[in-house]
Amino acid sequence: MWIDFSYKKKLTFSYFLRKKKKEKSYWKKDIFSFLENWYDNKPMLSSLTSGSTGVPKIISLHKEHMYERAIKTVEFLKLNQKGVRGLLCLSTDFIAAKMFLVRAIIFKWKIYCVPPSSNPLKNIQKYFDITSMVPIQVFFSLEKLRNIKIVLIGGCSISNFLKKKLQNVSTICYATYGMTETLGHIAIKKINGSNKSIFYKSFQDVHLSVDHRNCLGISYPYSFIQTNDIVHMISQKTFIWIGRYDNVINSGGIKIIPELIEKKISCFIPYEKRFFISSIPDKILGEKIILVIEGKPFSFHIPNYLFSGKKKFYKPKNIFFISHFTDNLLDKFRRKEIIKKLI
Repeated sequence: MWIDFSYKKKLTFSYFLRKKKKEKSYWKKDIFSFLENWYDNKPMLSSLTSGSTGVPKIISLHKEHMYERAIKTVEFLKLNQKGVRGLLCLSTDFIAAKMFLVRAIIFKWKIYCVPPSSNPLKNIQKYFDITSMVPIQVFFSLEKLRNIKIVLIGGCSISNFLKKKLQNVSTICYATYGMTETLGHIAIKKINGSNKSIFYKSFQDVHLSVDHRNCLGISYPYSFIQTNDIVHMISQKTFIWIGRYDNVINSGGIKIIPELIEKKISCFIPYEKRFFISSIPDKILGEKIILVIEGKPFSFHIPNYLFSGKKKFYKPKNIFFISHFTDNLLDKFRRKEIIKKLI
């Protein structure tokens, strides 16, 4: 489904309301519903947060602020010229999809919308200037990624395995940092090509800080947001993302960041398998480290050298296979909710 925001006929609230009423596909209805809300002349709209700053909750977003943040991203990517073609392959439940549509509205892009799936380019031969994807979509799109000039990747961390794969594609790939509360991107890093980076760099109007936990604080013109993301600050504008404070494990008095273990073992688990490191109660250690993998049990080998010496405390003591984390591969899964089922 094409939506041409450069179309001379003025797009209005009533136009998208009619489109939504006629449409039977749920994913198209969701797109038209967001656009209907955007054009309704009200200053705010509601959205569910992802949990980056705590428990997920419904918050109100200022359209004016969304407008301003959309401009920052487009100006950085130099896509503010006429004739830009975008691919929308994420659900409007995500702030990434909402902001993609806002950028398209402001800069009069022509966008092609497809149902959210893990393989959005499967039957597509068209060329696009830009799209936003989560890592699992990028993985399944590797063979056709050359048909897209720029890919913004967000939603969760990108494995070392996928980063290596992306060194062999011509597409410009950016890892993005942002959340619902920040109205999308506040920092970005290029992960392939000649000038790739290991750290995120924030936009000019964003100021960064860390609290006593080394968790990132974000200040920008209309808000301050304290996150639960543990970071290593490189400078006032740059940082390396380490992991989530609320995921930290205390095993035998040793504090362990599970995301660091996940990075180490990611190359030894099939990429299409979702997994995470967590813990369950233990009489001796307090918490013992476990590995949880989505899907039916299968054989794999993690080399012993990864957990030699002092690193022995980081080795998972048990492996659990769970049939599915969520019903949808694109949804974020809740670690603590999954672990509760194991205890």
